[in-house]
Amino acid sequence: MSLEKIANKVVETDVLVIGGGVGGTPAAAKAAEHGLRVTLLEKSKVDRSGSASQGIDHYSGAPPKGMTPQDFLDFIEKHGKDTAYFGGVPYSDLTRLYRTVAARSWAIEELEKMGVTMRWDDGEFLDIDLTNHGGGTCLRVHWQEVKPQMAKAARERGVNIINRTMAIDLLTHNGAVAGATAIDTRTGEFLVIKAKAVVLATAACSRLYSPETPQPWNYKFRYHWCPASVSGDGWAMAYRAGAELANMEVSERGIRFRDDLTLSYGNTRGDGIEAKRFLWSGEEVRLAGKNAEGVFSLDYEDYEKSGRDPFYYSIDHLPEDFQKRMQVAFADERLVSFKIAEERGFNPTTHWYEMQDSRPVQLNVPPGLNADPDFKTTVKGLYAIGDSLAGGHTVASASTSGLLIGDTIHEFINEADEPVIDEEEVQKQKETALAPLFVKDGTEPMELECSIRYLCDRYIGVYKSEGRLREGQRRLGTFRKVFLPKLMASNPHYLMRCNEVRNIIDVTEVHILACLERKETRTRFKRVEYPDRDPALDGVLLYSRLENNKNVIEFRKPEPLNMDFREMR
Repeated sequence: MSLEKIANKVVETDVLVIGGGVGGTPAAAKAAEHGLRVTLLEKSKVDRSGSASQGIDHYSGAPPKGMTPQDFLDFIEKHGKDTAYFGGVPYSDLTRLYRTVAARSWAIEELEKMGVTMRWDDGEFLDIDLTNHGGGTCLRVHWQEVKPQMAKAARERGVNIINRTMAIDLLTHNGAVAGATAIDTRTGEFLVIKAKAVVLATAACSRLYSPETPQPWNYKFRYHWCPASVSGDGWAMAYRAGAELANMEVSERGIRFRDDLTLSYGNTRGDGIEAKRFLWSGEEVRLAGKNAEGVFSLDYEDYEKSGRDPFYYSIDHLPEDFQKRMQVAFADERLVSFKIAEERGFNPTTHWYEMQDSRPVQLNVPPGLNADPDFKTTVKGLYAIGDSLAGGHTVASASTSGLLIGDTIHEFINEADEPVIDEEEVQKQKETALAPLFVKDGTEPMELECSIRYLCDRYIGVYKSEGRLREGQRRLGTFRKVFLPKLMASNPHYLMRCNEVRNIIDVTEVHILACLERKETRTRFKRVEYPDRDPALDGVLLYSRLENNKNVIEFRKPEPLNMDFREMR
């Protein structure tokens, strides 16, 4: 059977970028500047896609050009170990981190050339202090229109943009990537995209846990990051193709407002001024100092156990100019919050905001795809940028890594062989992707997804034990064996949801297996039966991969910072 008879459409390209956020879109635009045929695949619409789809108010600052590896080490020392460590787990590749920091000034220049607004109203850069938010110096930006600006730049450079289309699986040949399959979420058409290289810019994964902001309806998608982007699509596709994941046992612990819809947590800790923190009694409390990993230590459960909760944040003591800056920030990032606050009778400047903690909310920051300083994963021709990477967090890291790979990927393309497509592999992927269309009286995708969220909340959670993890593993096995084949899709949009759930199950399984393997407790990872840190695991990462359809896990130290490397941009 010919490929054209299997697929409704076959697209041939040099580079396929999957994910059209603030990392993927500039990556595609920059690669196209080098004369490459570039295709950008987005399951939403590139003009308003990704976690910054509706805007953002700050962009991590850039050091002066010419930063050396030693300068970078000094930078880490100045800002604390949290720059290179996440909850006691070291960064997966310090040389790659050095590159994304050292190239930020260049990346800002490149974004400006693409028409992205980086300067303030007076035409100058506006530096602000976000040290208390974990970011050091940042630029205040008017980024309400950042995605339309990036999409325009990609179109002007000839990028072939395919909107409303979800990548299903990667295609490989002899251990190298050969492209991907996809479904049109409006028509249900099945696509094959032949590519010499694939760049994953599909964000992290949050949807295996319940949304961080409490809500009475499980089916809601109130996640801090864009819910369309955080179903683990890139991680799951790459894992199934043999790529390596790192830090999959570590989840981000939630410290957020219960009233997050009316004020963003980040807007209480900016410009070098901190919010005040109160107990129910009115007693003011302060954050404890940083621990050995540079992580703020404040255990809300101590207050819960003593009956002194709830715990509140207040910004009513902050000066009027701060309040005005906060309003500008909201206008750039989340204008709707002011409307919601008004409807609920909240005054954002005087309301006390109840905090929540003691629950994981997402796999973000530490986990992700393992990649080298050139953003190459362990599968030849497969690259990862932004939050798809282990430790690739922040908008600045996403856009900088995207621009870096866009500026160099032509070197790989010029030497790459033509992609070879295995028609049998394509046929199997098509059958898997479209199977829910033929199921009647089955399971709605959101029913199964919400069951997975409950499973992760209940059996993985913050305080892990072998009994809980094994029970979660058993139940997940039932989900996979009994309910995944029963997923039904009445239309192509629900077909997308069904394939997202498949990815969420795969990521959850890797997450549980990694949690079982780490038998110790360190800052953001807690095993009840192993309350102490294992010194043998200091500076060691846990890596997960799939070999012959079996999960393989190993601990090893990441590559050290290459002191001879120089980022020349």
